[in-house]
Amino acid sequence: MQTRHFENLSDKRLLNRSNSILNRLFSNGVHSIRQLARNDSEAKSIYRFLQNDNASESDIIENMVSNCKRAVGSKSVLCIQDTSSINLYNHRNRLRKDGTIGSMHNKSHRSGGLGFFMHPSFVIDSNTLVPYGFSDISLYNREIDQPNKGRNHHIRLIPLEKRESYRWIKSSLNTKQALDQAKEIIIIQDREGDFYEQFCVVPDKRTHLLIRSKANRIVNQKEKLFEHLSNTPVRGTYTTKVEGDNRRRTQTRTAKMEVRFSNITINGNQYTNKNLPEKISLYAIEVKEVNKDVDKPIHWRLLTTKKVEDIETALLCIE
Repeated sequence: MQTRHFENLSDKRLLNRSNSILNRLFSNGVHSIRQLARNDSEAKSIYRFLQNDNASESDIIENMVSNCKRAVGSKSVLCIQDTSSINLYNHRNRLRKDGTIGSMHNKSHRSGGLGFFMHPSFVIDSNTLVPYGFSDISLYNREIDQPNKGRNHHIRLIPLEKRESYRWIKSSLNTKQALDQAKEIIIIQDREGDFYEQFCVVPDKRTHLLIRSKANRIVNQKEKLFEHLSNTPVRGTYTTKVEGDNRRRTQTRTAKMEVRFSNITINGNQYTNKNLPEKISLYAIEVKEVNKDVDKPIHWRLLTTKKVEDIETALLCIE
């Protein structure tokens, strides 16, 4: 296994301690300090390292990114982004009130969300799927008295760079900068990343977006996206195994999938920054399960800046 190093830590003792902790994390696959340490003395040493002001959060992230950059080199990679919430409400009486912990404001945290959010960009080889590390990690929180973002009707009036959703663009731009020698970067995001500005700002000749569609927006200035895809001729079919889930009382099945794809044009709206293009060209892909008697058949719609003109490319995007 490749050894991970924090090269920016000037204190040799901190450097040795950080290397020891990272190597154990990677080799043991646990995140509990008690499970990571072999005895109480080692546990105390790890806690002291994490509380040391000379081993900052930014140092750790910077070196993780540096490791990733060296591992990637000039290869073609996939960069997978998503946001995770770290809820520390059960530890609320032991937390420092230093501004790094805030409200979760999330429906899943009705009991009292308190913590922070993490938005990492996980990089893997596009051919072998070997993981190379993280090209960017963004940590943020919401102020305790900040209104629920779902109730903010004026979100579109806030400048793009100050919106919480800007984390998708910021992480993508940071990834492009970190992996400046990569042959190709395909950034993969779920539906939260589906907003017009990102398609304008992020892509270039070697950087593509592949995002699961959220909005049934107007395309080609005349029809809705979902209806447009449904009316597009089937370009190919394939089968895939869908594992069962005892909790949802579903059985393993072989799903037959239909694939459609089309070149589309989407437009900005009245809130779009006037410095951005009024319209952009993308490719849309629909993959739909046609099995009968399935309660919730698979039905995905994907948007990508990568040119999709044959079934092989469409299947690669779906995969």
